Amino acid sequence: MLAPRNSSRGELMEQSVLYRFTDRLYRARSMDDVYQASLDAIIDGLGCGRASILRFDVKGVMRFVAWRDLSEAYRQAVGGHSPWRQGDQNAQPIFIGDIDTADITAGLRTTIQKEGIRALAFVPLAIDDKVIGKFMVYFARPHDFTADELQLSLTIARQLGFSIGRHLADENARRWSAVVESSNDAIFTVTWAASSPIGIPAPNGCSAIRKLRSWGRRRRSSSRTIASTTKPQCSRGSSPATVTNTSRPDGSARTEVRWTSR
Repeated sequence: MLAPRNSSRGELMEQSVLYRFTDRLYRARSMDDVYQASLDAIIDGLGCGRASILRFDVKGVMRFVAWRDLSEAYRQAVGGHSPWRQGDQNAQPIFIGDIDTADITAGLRTTIQKEGIRALAFVPLAIDDKVIGKFMVYFARPHDFTADELQLSLTIARQLGFSIGRHLADENARRWSAVVESSNDAIFTVTWAASSPIGIPAPNGCSAIRKLRSWGRRRRSSSRTIASTTKPQCSRGSSPATVTNTSRPDGSARTEVRWTSR
């Protein structure tokens, strides 16, 4: 149960926090810039003193990527803990106003208490409504979370999730652009999960990737492994592209594109 909304003065403070947050995200040049701007917004907006950001790693384990005033022992003890699984949808924030009365294991309660934390919140981070991580809010005393704090937390989480997604897309674009432009015999592979394709920009305005995405969607229902080779109308300068498409038993599709010099 959340406490009632705060006064109009509190709303003005939140608007100021979000304005500074948005401005810093716009100017961010690295993921660390995004994390630091987010931690400042969380701490300033919620008045919590401590906060952290965690993301799932390649093995699907929740790991700390940025934090304020948390001990190494605490981070090691609670690393990997998450109320959600990677890719979960419709995840909602979880607020614990008093750790002493929370419905958690005794071991976790003791670890949190030793860190001097009495209240905390778990706020999911998502891209395309699929959980990729969370940010945490910590209070040194029991805390009655308000409806305003819920809305502010959700707004920060949406902005942070969007910024993470944008930086990941930029990194992918730079990586593939470097591969294609620096080699006369460039090869890259695109793998589509059964649920959605991974978007990679087509080099030099090439339409091949769009054709491959369409092929990947058509092949997802296949229960056999089938390989075929095509040559779509796409080139890198004077170099034609050869594309090999393979569907897998799990429904995913693998596409290899090779640019070769004549």
